[in-house]
Formats: sequence, structure tokens, C-alpha cells
Amino acid sequence: MKNKFVLRLCILILVVMFSASCFAAEKILFAVVGAMSEEVGAAGIEMERATKLAIKEINEEGGVNGKEFTYIVGDDVGMPDQAVTIAQKFSLNKDILFVLGHHSSGCSIAALPTWEKAGIPVISPTNTSPKITKLGHKNYFRIIANDDIMVNQLLKLAVIELGFKNLAAIWVNSDYGKGMHDAAVKGTPELGAKLLGDESYLPTEKDYSSQITKFKGAGVDCVLFLGGYTEFALFLMQSINLGFHAQIVGASGCSSSRMIEIAGEAAEGCYVISGFDPNDKRPKQAKFIESFETLYKVKVGEWGAHAYDIVYMAKQAIEMGGTTREKLIEVLHRSDFEYDGITGLIKFDEYGDVSEKKSLVLKVKDGAFTTFIPTKF
Repeated sequence: MKNKFVLRLCILILVVMFSASCFAAEKILFAVVGAMSEEVGAAGIEMERATKLAIKEINEEGGVNGKEFTYIVGDDVGMPDQAVTIAQKFSLNKDILFVLGHHSSGCSIAALPTWEKAGIPVISPTNTSPKITKLGHKNYFRIIANDDIMVNQLLKLAVIELGFKNLAAIWVNSDYGKGMHDAAVKGTPELGAKLLGDESYLPTEKDYSSQITKFKGAGVDCVLFLGGYTEFALFLMQSINLGFHAQIVGASGCSSSRMIEIAGEAAEGCYVISGFDPNDKRPKQAKFIESFETLYKVKVGEWGAHAYDIVYMAKQAIEMGGTTREKLIEVLHRSDFEYDGITGLIKFDEYGDVSEKKSLVLKVKDGAFTTFIPTKF
């Protein structure tokens, strides 16, 4: 009797293990990694929400090769050391096919050696530092235009479209800000303008009165704000309080609707560069905007749009044979691979960059982002 009981128990265990393995095999797992807390995580939260929406749609349509898409979340709190810790932890999970993230360029730079050692593809929706794709990590891709491209467009907006010649730059002292700063320093004289002010700030800084006072005294007529949306909002409000009425234009990190919520009337009339227009009326884009905003009751921006594109792009790449980490990297690097997403055509060059992708311009009018179409460049 005892032997029969043991035999039956062993058979039951094998059945459960087999069922569990079959269940796991019916899922395709990836990771979404970024800053996910309310204090620093507007980008990460929006990325995760858009990911959830894309997965819901894909799974309702039959999944990927008949398998269900699913994901896990890693909160790197926007700190490089925590990004490395997340990469080390997730690298032990052999089921993770790829990573959607990180949000911060500095986090990606720190964590990429760990991801590469594990052979895990990393696809970022938001990294813009030009140097990332020059570090030689063959497993890294991003679907957003880098800072060299975006700052060039920001400068053309300020100088060619709006006609300002006496510029200033204020930039966050991070990998993200340094990349934009270098592009601004190089590009300003090339367009026949002058950089009369050049100031950095720490990511935790909240008071910009000294920088504003310097810009005002130097006769600056347009400020390039090269940082994040919260700092941008504070800079706009403090500029008005100090009587500084120069035109202010912001980089893509400023293009969150949260910026307008924080700045209020101070945001009126400012411009930002963005990889996605939340007013796009084309069918595919309009469907995404409506679905996201109906589901989450908030405005969506480029962070969500890029994350949404990555999920659908990964689906296409998997269906083209990218069913393992190594094969997925190979497919994404193929010269014939491209994906027509809501943020534009995604086609990677040899560095994992989308070198042909351009950014858009948005203007705050009546308390909301509106489409601005340049006519001079």
C-alpha cells in the first residue's frame, strides 16, 4: 500500500510539473523597467500603462504565435545603481525574452553590461543620450531620436522658426542633460545664433532664480530648457515671478501633460519637442489615444506611445523568428526589418538607433498641448 501511495504521489507531482511547464510555454514574458514611483515615475508609470494596453489588445487578438504576452515590472527609481540591481536580478530569470526600458539614459548606461552578459535584448522607449548606441552593446536598441537630432530641431525651432538669436541653455547635470548640452553648444553657432547663457542644475534642484537672473541680465531672448518636466514647470513659474519674459522651449523630457498641471498658466505659450503628438487624428494614432485615455483617465504622451510601439514591434519581430533572445537581436538588426508604429517608422541602423526618425513640435495653448507645424524648416 505504501509503495502504491508513493507511486501515485510521484505521478501526481509529474503531472503538476508537466502542466506548469506547458502553461509557462504558452506565455511570452518580458520586463518593463523604469522609475515607477509617483514622485519620479511619471514616465515609468506611463510606459507600464501603455504596455498593459498593448498586451491586452494583442492577447484579445490571439497573442503572439498563439501564445499569451505577459510582463513583469522592475522599479529602478531612476537611479543607476538600482538599475544594475534590477538587471542582475532579472538576468537570473531565463524566461524573460527582452527588456522594455530603461527610462533614464544613465540607468541604461549603467545596466547594459549586465543585460548584455545575459544576452537579453534591451529596447528603450525614452533614452536619448547619443553615446549609448556608441558603446558597442549589440543587444541594445531605442526607438526614439537621439539628442543630436532632437536638439538640432529644438535649435531650428528657436532660431529659424521663431527668429531668436540670443539664446541660453539650462541643462540637468546627468547623462541625459550632458548629451543635449553638447549638441546645443555645437549647434547654436552653426545656425548663426549666440549662447549668451550656459547653466546646469542638479536633478534634485528646485530653485532656478540664480540662473534666471543671469539670463535676464545677459539679454537672453530664448531659453533652451534641457531637462525634465517637473523642473521645466518650476522654471516657467519662477521666470514669470522674476519678470523674465523670454521665450522658453523644452526638450522631449518636458513634453508630459503633468508639466502643464504643475505650471498652470505659466506654461502658456511655451514649446516642447516630442516624439508623439497627442492630438494626432490618423486612425491608428487616434485609436491608441482614445483607448489609453479612456482606460486611465489621463492624457498620454510620447513615453506611453513609444512603449506601446515597442510591444507591437516585438510581436512582429517574434513572429519573424525572434523567439529566443539571440534570434530576437538578430531579427531587429536585420536590414529588412522595420515596423510602422504610431510614433513613426522604426528601422534600426547598425548601432540600434533610429537615425531617420524625427521629432514633432507642440505648443501649450489654452492649458493643453496643441500641434505646431513649423513652416521654415
